[in-house]
Amino acid sequence: MLSFVEIAKRSETGPLATADDFAMQNVAFRVSALEKKYGLRHAAGTYVNCDDDLADRAWQAGRELILQSGLYSLNSRRVIQFDEQEVDERLAAATAEFTAGAGKGAVRVYRRDVEDRRPPVIFGGPFNADVHESMFVKLNEAFAGEPLIDLLLLPGYLKNLDGVEIRPNSGLSTRAAMLYARWAREALMRAGRPGMPIVGHAVMALNEIASANEDWGLRVCDPRAFAIISELQVDDVTLTRLAYYLALGAPIYISATPLIGGYAGGPAGAAIVGVAAHIASVLLGGDVMHLGPQHVKYKQQTNAMSLWMGSVVKQAVARNSRMINTTSVTTSGRPGSLQYILEFSALALSVVTSGSHLTGPRPAEPLGWNNVSPLMCRLFAEVGRAAAQLGRAEANQIAGALHAKYQDKLDLKDAPVGLPFEQMYDVRTLQPNAEHWALYEQGRQELRAVGLPL
Repeated sequence: MLSFVEIAKRSETGPLATADDFAMQNVAFRVSALEKKYGLRHAAGTYVNCDDDLADRAWQAGRELILQSGLYSLNSRRVIQFDEQEVDERLAAATAEFTAGAGKGAVRVYRRDVEDRRPPVIFGGPFNADVHESMFVKLNEAFAGEPLIDLLLLPGYLKNLDGVEIRPNSGLSTRAAMLYARWAREALMRAGRPGMPIVGHAVMALNEIASANEDWGLRVCDPRAFAIISELQVDDVTLTRLAYYLALGAPIYISATPLIGGYAGGPAGAAIVGVAAHIASVLLGGDVMHLGPQHVKYKQQTNAMSLWMGSVVKQAVARNSRMINTTSVTTSGRPGSLQYILEFSALALSVVTSGSHLTGPRPAEPLGWNNVSPLMCRLFAEVGRAAAQLGRAEANQIAGALHAKYQDKLDLKDAPVGLPFEQMYDVRTLQPNAEHWALYEQGRQELRAVGLPL
């Protein structure tokens, strides 16, 4: 069976190609041909795919794409190629269930089927927000204190320490990685959930390895997060971190963000790339595969095309593989606004009914420090649980009704600005203030009004 060692070797010995040639010839040209071959197209007005045959054709197209295109190693300028036997063997051995975290905080993470009635696992937290060092522990403690959040997700970026901007790969960056892990663990302890798993990637650089420590840092039971670069590319930092964390034995969480309006073309082409990226994640040793159904123009994931694309990819993967998969939810509206709620609910409906877990939510363009809300993550989890009780046709109707409420404010410049954590919470008690509670209740009323069974 294909090993990571062999992949690393192929990143040094595979066929040479420029990045532009790979993007045009291996991705754009082939995706366009596969889209026509398999008859894949987005029907306007469809927010949740209800066509099983279309999902299966998307799977076939994505599998064919990864076999034709391979993965591009950015630094060596080599193409990592795979054959059918290697792909099929790795898919057959894909992780279908694992446990993250420790003791009473351990969480069972499992694959879901299309229209699976089991609740989605919630990967929730600051999700890469710029978190000020003075608020890092408090903000993560507030997230960890939400019982519906299963795994604390990406506790935040530390961009400054002691008033000094952190330069990548510097000694200060290594210190930031260690503090990131230590403070995240402290937040769990303060919240009374010391065994809760942390999905972390600290500084996304080689010196992030300094965050690994069983006593005070990220543990073997904590999943490590990686990203496949759009489209179907990896770099040396990703491969090096993978080599270390695979040897360590930590669960591997790999994200991919196929771009609607990029080299993949429209939503159908992006769905093909999304499936191919999921398969590539398994080949790289991933245990959880994360999709970000991103749109180039809107720079977010809750527009009509992204809703449909996300549902197609999730159904293709759920119907045709053993993969555990999740979907990120990135919105135009920001925390502290009703639009934020409407958007994350629409995408949650689309993908939960399609076999996905949930990651997020987060604003596509956070404004300033700490632009996230634990209470909104609670509502996000409640929406995910309600969505699991619906069929796709019903979810499509509700998602369409929600989309109609925010579709005119998708451009980031028109979307609500929202508020930072400190203006939505009492930072001493870590409880939402009256205004934020009122927004939560307003959101629940709006969701019930369109038929979501909260």
